[in-house]
Amino acid sequence: MITVFGATGTTGAPLVETLLAKGAEVRAVTSDPARVAALRTRGCEAITANFTDPAALERACAGAEKIYLVTPAHRDMRRWKANTIEAAKAVGVRHVVLATGLGASPKARVTFGKWHSETQELLKQSGLNWTFVQPTYFMQNLLWQAGSVAKTGVYHDDLGGPVAWIDARDIAAVAAEALTGAGHEGKTYGLTGPEALTGVDIAAILSDVTGRSVICAPLSAEDSKATMIAGGMQGEVAAAMVELASIAPKGYLAGIETTVSDVLGRPARRFTDFVAENRDAFVQ
Repeated sequence: MITVFGATGTTGAPLVETLLAKGAEVRAVTSDPARVAALRTRGCEAITANFTDPAALERACAGAEKIYLVTPAHRDMRRWKANTIEAAKAVGVRHVVLATGLGASPKARVTFGKWHSETQELLKQSGLNWTFVQPTYFMQNLLWQAGSVAKTGVYHDDLGGPVAWIDARDIAAVAAEALTGAGHEGKTYGLTGPEALTGVDIAAILSDVTGRSVICAPLSAEDSKATMIAGGMQGEVAAAMVELASIAPKGYLAGIETTVSDVLGRPARRFTDFVAENRDAFVQ
């Protein structure tokens, strides 16, 4: 049995599909009771659990040999993950595949890197087997702007530098291999796509794929933070997101990792292909 937390999320949803396709026995965990029925129709067990409820977390982990642990970006995510690791240990889980972020380590200088590192160190000290998957920015994040791009023909760039975006399905595929394959314990997998793209590059790809002119417009840190807060993000988390984006102009998000091809034996998905698959979202 493999328990997948965040089973309706950006990486959890494709992970459930990938594991089921591999023939794994899957327990999908969501915090939303309204989504349980749809998960069950996919052929897996599905339950609800809240990261603040230790008893529910133990039920979610009970009988599982391995778990995939991811939480939303939230100021309490360190506590949530600590609660889950404690529950997993209590019921005999053997291996945790933990989703953190690229560059997370005790030497990290940005808030998210520090937060993720705290959880990584906690898991290392737990006595459980572990694998860390550390992705960069998700290509799926581009869909947040799809309606605006379709309406205005403008891509708002809040990064200001090159980023090696990764498709969330590749994150899920690597996590699935770590959960079902051998030799992944104690490994840290930095995950990026095959190329680093600037906002101008992204606008050019959107133009090529949609057949309409899309321009790139810089989005200031202040406006970016305000937009995230208006969308419901906590101020502390929005500030951490802006801080992370601030290292892009220095080239710190442009490094290319070969992990996807090393682990899966195939190339990582390209940004152009992702946009082509979702073309209709960017065209009115």
